[in-house]
Amino acid sequence: MSPTGQSARRQAGGLNALKNNPTLGECETPNRPYMRHENEETKTVYFIRPRCKQWSCVPCAARRARLWVYIANYGGSDLLSQNRNCTFLTLTSHRNVRTLAGGVLVWRRAWPKLSARWRRAQGGLEYLYIPEHVVGFNFHVHFITTATLPVRWYKDNGAETGLGYQANAKKIAAGKQCGGYVAKYLGKALANMDYPKYFRRVNTSRGWPRPPDPESELVWESIGSKLAKVIYSVELYTERGWEVSHSLEELDWRT
Repeated sequence: MSPTGQSARRQAGGLNALKNNPTLGECETPNRPYMRHENEETKTVYFIRPRCKQWSCVPCAARRARLWVYIANYGGSDLLSQNRNCTFLTLTSHRNVRTLAGGVLVWRRAWPKLSARWRRAQGGLEYLYIPEHVVGFNFHVHFITTATLPVRWYKDNGAETGLGYQANAKKIAAGKQCGGYVAKYLGKALANMDYPKYFRRVNTSRGWPRPPDPESELVWESIGSKLAKVIYSVELYTERGWEVSHSLEELDWRT
């Protein structure tokens, strides 16, 4: 196997370990649906109860944060290996915008205009960014990006599109720095649970490198949130001679 193939397998294994890390606690969101997958060829049925994957759920937020640290490290290392320059960039809202709601509103209005200018100024750029708000301070957005534009460009264009004039940038020397950067600012963001619903805590460009996902693309069917329905379904498949596989502690207890 080639070194590239070996690296991909290691990255996939690491991603799988993070997604299934039992030390991060169980999802706390009630009424999550149970899911079922049938394999007609092997006569096996699988039952799972997926996590909610919401930032408002403490265990799921911790797991997602670790995944994003991993993705940042992977992406930064991959881009640097292509001999592309990478930079830590911070953009700031206007000094008079001090609330989270105000900062989010300004960012949502400014980002489409700023990003369009950004891509015209430097095509093919990649980025990962994390918004941050600390009470009493400006709304910030922290980037990891391949863009190499001067800080003056961000100051001028940020101010012209609705942000503040303040901006700073620092060159990235190693891919592992990207994970530390994400851990720092995503940790601050998670301390604030007042972000609007559906507001993304992390955003990336479409081309941001990601590790291969080892999970197979199975087709799952929702069977509702009632454990009794799962138990009944298990009994039916058992009577038909199917093998039942699951990862549900509550099903072990009931059966």
